[in-house]
Order: sequence, then C-alpha cells, then structure tokens
Amino acid sequence: MKRTTRLRAFIETESSALTAALRLYVARAGLSDLPLDAAAQDLLNDVVVEALAHEERFVTSGEPRAWLLGIAANLIRRRQSDRAKREQREPLIRDLVADDASDDELFDHLCGLADDPYEHDDEIAELVRTLTPDDQRVIRLAILADMDGDSLARELGITPGAARVRLHRALIRLRSVYGKAKADA
Repeated sequence: MKRTTRLRAFIETESSALTAALRLYVARAGLSDLPLDAAAQDLLNDVVVEALAHEERFVTSGEPRAWLLGIAANLIRRRQSDRAKREQREPLIRDLVADDASDDELFDHLCGLADDPYEHDDEIAELVRTLTPDDQRVIRLAILADMDGDSLARELGITPGAARVRLHRALIRLRSVYGKAKADA
C-alpha cells in the first residue's frame, strides 16, 4: 500500500480516536476559548491539513498516529508562541496606578500631573527611591527619560525582550509601593 494511501486510510478510520487524544492535548495546553470538543476537532482539522500538505515526509514504516500527534504537538507549540507574542505589550501608564483605579480616576490623576508637573516631583522621587537601584534606573530611563523599548535595551546593554521584562517587573514593584502609599494616606 502506498504511504499516502495508508496515511489517508488511517486518518479516515481513526479520526474519532485522534480527536479523543487531541482533546487531552487541547485541555493541557489551555489555548482555546471554544468548548473542548470543538477545539479538539479544530486542531484535528489543522493536523490533517498539515499532514496532507507534507505527506511525502511520512515514512511507510512509521506509525501514522505518532506522526500525526507529533504534528499536533508542533501546532500547539506554534499557537502558544503566537499567543505569547500577542500578549507582549509595552507597559501602560495604568501599570503605575493601583489595580482598582477607574479610567476616570486615572485621567484625573494624569491631568493633575499635567497642570503642574513639578509639584509632584518630590512625591514621584520618593516612590522611586523605595525601589532597588536597578529598578530605579529602569524606571528613570523608561518613564522619566521617555525611552522606548529598543532605546532602553541599548542603554541597558540587553535584548529588547529582556528590557521589557525588567521594566514590567519594576513597574509591578512601583505599583505595589504606590498602592501602599495611597492606602496609608
């Protein structure tokens, strides 16, 4: 039996067993907003399309199930990578304000800073001084010196991804200090 015929026959006869296995893959990866059965069927469709597009790579002595599940694992890794890239973002000013602040409170706070930016310098400096020297440097470069991700990375001598991570972590710590100061006031 030709390998392409063997692969196609396996897909047709074992689609329900493959769907059951893929249901576990999807549940473990947690990547879909669809119901589990629909997400598994969606993944199976993508696996079949990928397998048939590259069926010349299928080895006759190989096990079709293992080859198809390998394709599924690769597709899931690709989806996880795509999701991580979509979720990366530059920090927002909202990151500096307590989580429970509404949009109106954030807007009023920013307008207050814009009215007299020097009035709040001592307050901001005091908050930043509570951070570690590394966090202080990242915050000053990113926010006070208004550096974007690439400029910040060059200044710190690291990759842009690492710069975003450092800034994000520093902002989390600054938000925590700000929230405590606001609660104490």
